[in-house]
Amino acid sequence: MRIFLNRFTLVLSCFLAGSCGVNQSIRVADGETVEGGRSTVNGSIRIGSGCNVRGNCRTVNGSVTVGRDSSVGGLATVNGSVSIADGVSVAGDLRTVNGSVTCNRGTVAENVSTVNGGISLTGTQVSGSLVTTNGSVTLVDDARVAKDVVIKGKDRRSARKKAIEIRIAGGSVVEGDIVVRDPGRQVTVILEDGGAVEGEVVNAEVVDRSAN
Repeated sequence: MRIFLNRFTLVLSCFLAGSCGVNQSIRVADGETVEGGRSTVNGSIRIGSGCNVRGNCRTVNGSVTVGRDSSVGGLATVNGSVSIADGVSVAGDLRTVNGSVTCNRGTVAENVSTVNGGISLTGTQVSGSLVTTNGSVTLVDDARVAKDVVIKGKDRRSARKKAIEIRIAGGSVVEGDIVVRDPGRQVTVILEDGGAVEGEVVNAEVVDRSAN
């Protein structure tokens, strides 16, 4: 029901804003400046290199990608992945429900979240938190999360859910806590090559391989 309501809200807000397609993908050419956000329902969103998109970009069924050295608002999809390239600045959240999030040497001003999909950050600076329910997390090459890493979800079926791995390596740091909200969920935090958690680790096993 919640996903249905999210879709309905997206469709309604798109048409009220007058900047929404329904069954089409959205392309922003290299170097283009776009005033306001862009949204679609059944289609991907492709933002080229060196772009400046002054608003949020959202889709329901499709992936979202951003090329090198672009500046964008928040990025969101329901069924699809979100991927940003080197040097990208994101002024809002990166969000997906059924898909992965991949960031390479960019900056994210708010949170990165997914439900069914992994989060992979390479040299990326996140000013907010990382949130997932059923996805693993990988931080490498001096990635930094200013707040918490949160594994959501709590029910009696936790023992049947897949194990989750949080890998922090290559000088990457979580400045806040790592919190697993379901104490019955199997979550392992792996620290390698100078990876660190400055806060507490709650309801997860920590494996420190830095000395190996």
